[in-house]
Amino acid sequence: MSKVRILSRDDCRYCADAKGFLTGMEIPFEEQHKPEGAVPQIYIDGKLVGGYSDLIDMSRTPEWDTYFNEGQ
Repeated sequence: MSKVRILSRDDCRYCADAKGFLTGMEIPFEEQHKPEGAVPQIYIDGKLVGGYSDLIDMSRTPEWDTYFNEGQ
């Protein structure tokens, strides 16, 4: 399974939504707090996916399966 990292802040609704989505999909992630700047910033295997809406959009593509459903 691919490694997911989220740069987030506690006061960010989209950060909470992204973490909730990944938790619901049973995808483990590493969270790193970022006190300033745009968040969430979501990385999969070191590649920037973007924010929450980008994560959701990606989850609807065949590319998603290459990261999270191979070998299951």
